[in-house]
Amino acid sequence: MYEKIVEIIAFLMSELNSNHSISETTFKDLSNQGYTDTEISAAFGWLADRSQIQEQLIESIDAQKHSFRILHEFEQMYISPEVYGYFLQLFQLDVLTHDQIETVIERCLMSGMQPVDMNTAKFSVGSILFNAGQYEVPSQRIFLNGTDTIH
Repeated sequence: MYEKIVEIIAFLMSELNSNHSISETTFKDLSNQGYTDTEISAAFGWLADRSQIQEQLIESIDAQKHSFRILHEFEQMYISPEVYGYFLQLFQLDVLTHDQIETVIERCLMSGMQPVDMNTAKFSVGSILFNAGQYEVPSQRIFLNGTDTIH
């Protein structure tokens, strides 16, 4: 489930970083590409939540942009250049922070897959974005799974 939401978030952040506007046609285009309304809404919700706290984080994010992480030989056995490039792309788009990249790398190493495929990487990123630390930021939404109910 998270993989497609992360794809939408990456697309939207890329559009915003390129100074393209996001409008209702963007929603329709994403829908025509096969994304569900729930996936698109979750991505837009993540962006809305992120924009509320963005001002507080802008200085630390700018400071982090001047450094990058290099994979150790052991990590390179598990994380292909394609997957690592994907992580760096999400970092450059301000989707992931340095700490979140560390967490996703740790999860990839713990998966035991050698090398980690892109779907597993996307799932790890999605689980970090939507589950990790969800109670740390006051206004952050909690996304329910399709089978969850509220009592």
